[in-house]
Amino acid sequence: MLNDDNNTWEEDDVTKEAVARFEEMLEEHHTRYFDAEEFELIIDYYVQHDDLERSRQAVDIALEQHPDDNILKIKNARQYLVENQPRKALKLLQETEDSHDDPDYYLTLGGCYAALGKPKIAIDTYLKALPFFEEEEKSELYHAIGFSYQELYQFHNAIPYHKKSLETAADPFYFSGTMSELTECYVKSGAIDEGLEYLRQRIEDDPHEVDSWSAMGDIYRLTEQLEQAIDMYEFALAIDPMNLQANMNLANVYYDLNRFKEAIDSLHEALSHHVNTAMIHASIGDCHYRMNQFIDAKNEYLMALQLDDQLPEAWSGLGYVNSDTGDSKKALKCFQKAYSIDPNNDDHLFNLASEYWKINEKEKALDCLLEIEKKQPNDTDLYFCLGDLLADMDRYDEAISYLHLGLQRTNNPTLRYLLAFLHLERGERQQALFHLEIALEEYPDYYKEFLEFNPEMLEKDLEVMELIGRKGGF
Repeated sequence: MLNDDNNTWEEDDVTKEAVARFEEMLEEHHTRYFDAEEFELIIDYYVQHDDLERSRQAVDIALEQHPDDNILKIKNARQYLVENQPRKALKLLQETEDSHDDPDYYLTLGGCYAALGKPKIAIDTYLKALPFFEEEEKSELYHAIGFSYQELYQFHNAIPYHKKSLETAADPFYFSGTMSELTECYVKSGAIDEGLEYLRQRIEDDPHEVDSWSAMGDIYRLTEQLEQAIDMYEFALAIDPMNLQANMNLANVYYDLNRFKEAIDSLHEALSHHVNTAMIHASIGDCHYRMNQFIDAKNEYLMALQLDDQLPEAWSGLGYVNSDTGDSKKALKCFQKAYSIDPNNDDHLFNLASEYWKINEKEKALDCLLEIEKKQPNDTDLYFCLGDLLADMDRYDEAISYLHLGLQRTNNPTLRYLLAFLHLERGERQQALFHLEIALEEYPDYYKEFLEFNPEMLEKDLEVMELIGRKGGF
C-alpha cells in the first residue's frame, strides 16, 4: 500500500494534539466532534504507525460525523485495502464522486487493481497519479509501477521504473526492496551483463553502498554463479556486518551448495552482531534439518516461534521434523498452522496432502490437492501428485484424466512418463508404449525417474527396456 506522503511524514503539533484528543475520547467512552481535516490527520497517523485497529476506529467515527466527505471515503477505501479487502475498497472508490483530482484516489485505486490481479489496469492508474507528485516524492509510486510490470512478466519494462525508484528513494527499507526487485528483473529479462554493469557503476560512485554489493551477489546467485555470489556477499558484510539480507543470502548460497555448517556459521555471525530475528533461527533450523540433526532443528524452530509465533517457515520446519520423527499428528497441526498464516503459499497444502497420504487419509490428501487446483491450475507439480494419489486410490480413470489435463496446462516432463506407467499397471501396453515413446523423444533424460516408479517390474520388461535403449535412454 502506497502512502500518500511518500515517506515525508512529520508528526507536527496539530497532528499530535488531534491524536491525543481522539485517544482521550476513546478512553472516556464518549463522542467528541472533530472536523474532517483533523480526522484525516488522525487516520494517516495510525496508518503510518501500522495501527490498523485504531485507524479503522478513526475511519468509522469520521464517517459517522462526516458521511459525505469524499476524502474520508477514500481513506475508508484505503483502510479496506490495507485490511486485505480490495473488492470492498474498489466498490467504495467507484461510488466516490468528484475525486479524480485527488492523488490518494489514484494511489488506492491502483493498489486495488494490483491486489485483484489486474496489473495492467493498476499501471494505467498509477501513471495517472504521477503528475500529482514532485519527482523526489515518487519513489514508492515508481516501485509499484515496476512491480506491476513484473506481474505481467514484462521485466524489461519494469527495469526503468525500479531504477527511477532507487534514484528518488528516501527510505532505506524501500531502497533495499526495490534493489532486490531490480536484480530479479535483470536476471529474468536476460539482461545479466546490463545489470552487473549498472551495479558496478553504482559501486564505483559509492564503494560503501552495501545494497549494490549485495545485489551483485543476488545476480550471481540467481544465475547459479555461487562462488562469485559468496564473494559479493562477503564484501557487503565487510562494510556492514549487521546487514541481515546479505547474511541471509550468504547462508542461502551455502545452503544451495549443501555446505550447511558454513551456512550455520554465517547465521551465527549475524547473531553475534545482535541481529536476532525469528527468520535467522528458522534458517539455522533448516540447516540442522538437512543434516538430520532433528533435535537441534526443533530447538531452533521453537526459538524462532518464541520471537515470532506467526512465522510460517518455522511452523513448516517444525512440521517436517515431526513428520520425519514419526509424529504425524503434530506434523499436521504444524502444517495447518503454517497454512492458516500464509494461505497464499501452496507449499503448505502440498505438505498437508503428503502427510495425510502418509497416514492413509487419502481423501483428505486429495481435498488439499484439489484446493491447489482451484487456486493454481497451472502448478507444475500438482498433476503428477494428483495422478499418483488417485492411482494409489485405484481411481485410474481419474488419474489418467488429470495427467492429460496436466499435459495441456503445464510442461512437467514427468507427467507423460507417469501416464505410460499407469497404462502399464492396467495392462494397457499399446497406450503405455505410445506415451513412453513420446516421453523419451521429448525428455530422454528423465527415463531414470520412470524406472524408479517400480524398478522390479520395469527393468524386467524387455519391451520397455528395448524402447528406452533404442530412444537413447542408455
